[in-house]
Amino acid sequence: MVMTIKVAVSGIPRGYQFPRSDLNWLQERHIKQIKSISSDIELFEVPPDKVPDNPDFEVVLAEGGNRTHYHGELDWKDYQKFFTSNLRWIQLCSTGFSDNITPEVLEGTVTLTNAPGIHTVPIAESVITAMLDHAKRLKQRRIDQKAHEWNQLKCDELYHRTALIIGLGNIGQRTAKLCKAFDMKVIGTKRRVEPVENVDHVFPVGELREYLAKADYVVVAAPLTPETKYMLDIPEFKAMKNKTYYINIGRGAVAREKALIKALKEDWIAGAYLDALEVEPLPKDNPLWDMDNVLLVPHDSHSSPYIGDRVMDIFCMNLERYVNDEPLKHVCDPEKGY
Repeated sequence: MVMTIKVAVSGIPRGYQFPRSDLNWLQERHIKQIKSISSDIELFEVPPDKVPDNPDFEVVLAEGGNRTHYHGELDWKDYQKFFTSNLRWIQLCSTGFSDNITPEVLEGTVTLTNAPGIHTVPIAESVITAMLDHAKRLKQRRIDQKAHEWNQLKCDELYHRTALIIGLGNIGQRTAKLCKAFDMKVIGTKRRVEPVENVDHVFPVGELREYLAKADYVVVAAPLTPETKYMLDIPEFKAMKNKTYYINIGRGAVAREKALIKALKEDWIAGAYLDALEVEPLPKDNPLWDMDNVLLVPHDSHSSPYIGDRVMDIFCMNLERYVNDEPLKHVCDPEKGY
């Protein structure tokens, strides 16, 4: 007897540039890619705001399920609706999954997988863009142009500057590779100290404060875990040079926001590019909005025309494994946080 595998796709991947007005996003080539895996697959597109009560899907490709979500994503309540007795596997369209943990995931009756690497290229490019924007003083260039002022500026180079990367996963490693294209020195920290390609020195987290004093650019590319939450506080920001530029494209709560604001206000550091914040969307009364030395990005440094294709490649790789009863890749570990 042939058993149908009911697959649902719900929620528009964050950064995806071609959503449909009905809040679905699959293109014809994506649909063909999924269905080509097995004739037993029955595919459903489910708008994130129209999840039925008691659905009977076995597999779900989902974006959202967070307490804070964006338009086109599943909210927390609709995400939970998928967790019926029929559900076996949820594939996320993102890397972070701290809000996606349910009792079923913890019990092991539902497997949760994420999609590491889909945002690696655009986010790493955004990091280098932030560095160049700061070094070449592009903000002041625009101010001068608007004022019709022909001012020559004293700019910096990335050549031989030191980038310290907190978190040497896919994004951190890609960032290190791009930094090396500018002949930068790259140092970094990760949970397990071991050699990493394009990184000159990997050090344990316990030595972070010592190495922060050497960095011209501090890049947060780490997930939010019990170990990384608030790992940057007053002592860490005080350890940085006053010319250090801070870039966060990881998770906002890796730094205690009050400490970051104080460091920016009192010129302990030169400035910041903030794509990840402790509370999102950023409240209107947050002082970060009005700081001249801050560039705010609404958590979309990953925006790219290729997001959907990358999500689909990872999902279909795992879907083929699921159909063939093989172990899935990128299974989330709630205890580790990655």
